Amino acid sequence: MNLEQMYVLHVQDVYRYIFSLCRNQDLAQDIVQETFYRAFLYLESYKEEQIRPWLFKVAYHTFIDWIRKEKRLTYVGDMTTIHPKVTEATEDTVMNRQHIHEWLALIDTLPVHKRNLILLRDYYQFSYQEIAEILGMPISNVKVAIFRIRKQLRTKMKGSEKDALRGSQKKT
Repeated sequence: MNLEQMYVLHVQDVYRYIFSLCRNQDLAQDIVQETFYRAFLYLESYKEEQIRPWLFKVAYHTFIDWIRKEKRLTYVGDMTTIHPKVTEATEDTVMNRQHIHEWLALIDTLPVHKRNLILLRDYYQFSYQEIAEILGMPISNVKVAIFRIRKQLRTKMKGSEKDALRGSQKKT
């Protein structure tokens, strides 16, 4: 597979991944460009493994290099701006969409390293082994961290549901 084919197949996924980390469209575009530039430079290190995890690894390291260089991160957008709009036809669709927006809002409250782990596993559907390779972590640490992050998110979701119920009870 050549770089052009890689780009066509994976540019949108890499962009969404980087945007989910930095929340800045211009910066995400710059990092994606740098990612594919680095992919071109290191194409010989690609050992016929799955291309998508390899590109995400390159993207992640490009993002980390930018953070180290800049020492700041400013969020200007949200995850819902980069996903196609879904036509809401039924109540179930509306409820599912609301649940997804709540989940993404909770993800936004996490530190970057935790957000990265949960997005790679639950949003991009990478295996634990692939995540460990992307992030350069032992697989056991990845599993434990994702378990703890999910537990933290469930606790926050239950807390927000209780707050919503209390708010609706006060209005009546």
